[in-house]
Amino acid sequence: MRNMLRRILIPFLCLLGLFCSLQAQDAPVLKIAALLRPNGNLHSFEPAPQDIAAAGRARLVLASGKNLEPYLPKLKDALGGSAQILDLGASVPDVPVEEDTADHDHEHDGDCCAHGPNDPHWWHTPANMKRAARTLAATLTRLDPAHEQDYKAGLSRWNRKMDQLSSWARKELADIPETDRVLVTGHAAMNHFCREFGFRSISIQGISREDEGNSAQLASTLKKLRSAGVKALFPEYSSNPKSLTEIAKSLNIPVARPINTDGLAPEGHTFESMFRQNTGIIKEALSPFPRP
Repeated sequence: MRNMLRRILIPFLCLLGLFCSLQAQDAPVLKIAALLRPNGNLHSFEPAPQDIAAAGRARLVLASGKNLEPYLPKLKDALGGSAQILDLGASVPDVPVEEDTADHDHEHDGDCCAHGPNDPHWWHTPANMKRAARTLAATLTRLDPAHEQDYKAGLSRWNRKMDQLSSWARKELADIPETDRVLVTGHAAMNHFCREFGFRSISIQGISREDEGNSAQLASTLKKLRSAGVKALFPEYSSNPKSLTEIAKSLNIPVARPINTDGLAPEGHTFESMFRQNTGIIKEALSPFPRP
């Protein structure tokens, strides 16, 4: 059965650390392939023929889920019964996009918003990564029951690491006043983080980087930003910061360092590195006592 797990396909490298923490210590070297590499675009990705071929050689294909990957039905049809697609996002409770987001200024329908009213970017909290780990550990145990105890031990190690990360983040962010706990981003990708750590989320665009919005939505967002008295705007790695920069100038608000919302920055492509990086940037921009 171990040979059936020799190749795993993951949607993007942010989930690599999760899988490596769970695999058995005495396991043979597994070939782990990512559909999306650093600097990719999570929202516009479509698998090429070579990606589908790579999936066909895998025993297990991980998906982030929550309607973020519209290509999954096509991929499933191409695979037939050769590989299992595991939807990790199904284990994570939905978090609605906050009403301060531009996406809430228009009606949702099947053509414009495959994601629906919820934020599909669930991988921004240690609690959600623990939920995903439980789902993955259960699946690995079913596929490879001889190593059940190894997967249990790996899950325990991962959960301890996530608890430590969560405690660290709460301490780092504790001195940000409640009135300043407003996270303004380009697209609505941080609602899971905001709910977990007590922030309000405002996005200039909708769920996807491609959601342009319109002049009326922008005017409404500007009004909300003035009313909220926001301390900084947060551009995102690999996104065009032009609109945020123009808004920042018009409102005389500083622009923070870019945060990594899609887990595809080369220097922050594991969950832990991405989470620590983003937490540090938020503290630096919003805390009255930023780290020197």
